[in-house]
Amino acid sequence: MVKIIMHGCNGHMGQVISGLLEQDPAARIVAGIDLSDSGKNSYPVFTNIWECETEADAIIDFSSAKAVDELLEYSVKRQLPVVLCTTGLNEEQLLKVEEAAKKVAVLKSANMSL
Repeated sequence: MVKIIMHGCNGHMGQVISGLLEQDPAARIVAGIDLSDSGKNSYPVFTNIWECETEADAIIDFSSAKAVDELLEYSVKRQLPVVLCTTGLNEEQLLKVEEAAKKVAVLKSANMSL
């Protein structure tokens, strides 16, 4: 089973992905990261990404541009592949994505909102 950390778990797409993965026996969300714990998730939610020490195989990101720098640093440090779906990244952040991708798998995909 693929263990996922959902970064931006309380947003619209975070909740959509959470709901879909609850029905998928091949993958599950083992932790979430968001500004607050809404209490509506079936997994632990951390408000600080560095507090999440949960064992995982990858990160799915639907957060905000301001959260991406720390996400990339965390992903590289923990050697966790990341599916980066956040939009609105500036040029400096896009360069950071390229640098991170030299050290860990990064799939950058925008405009995935429903």
